[in-house]
Amino acid sequence: MMPDERPFDLDLSRQAWTEALELTNGLPAVVPDRAEVDRLTGRLRGPVELLAAELEAVIEAQLDSSDRETARWLLIRTRRVLGEGQGPNHRTAAVHVEDLALSCRALATLRHQLAIWNARAGQRPLSRIS
Repeated sequence: MMPDERPFDLDLSRQAWTEALELTNGLPAVVPDRAEVDRLTGRLRGPVELLAAELEAVIEAQLDSSDRETARWLLIRTRRVLGEGQGPNHRTAAVHVEDLALSCRALATLRHQLAIWNARAGQRPLSRIS
């Protein structure tokens, strides 16, 4: 791990994605408070970036072909979400935080599955996948 990187914290990330999904549950009819959207966007962006980087680092070596295709799709979607940002208004910002939350949850699930597969195979965890 690089000195300026924080390790992935599943509990904090789970809390953030749960809050974000609860907050955006009323979309599209109800647009949530922008300050809450911004707060949760800030809490989710770092973990999503970290998880995407971890998955990119292990995708070829650790996954069979069907899982690899799913992981590639998830990475493409995640990179698109990260690249698009919050957009021009409150509604697009709310959709963005919802997308970050869903991406974070999916990436964390895949990360956990990789750790289980590595343990079953008797492999050492990779540098960041635990």
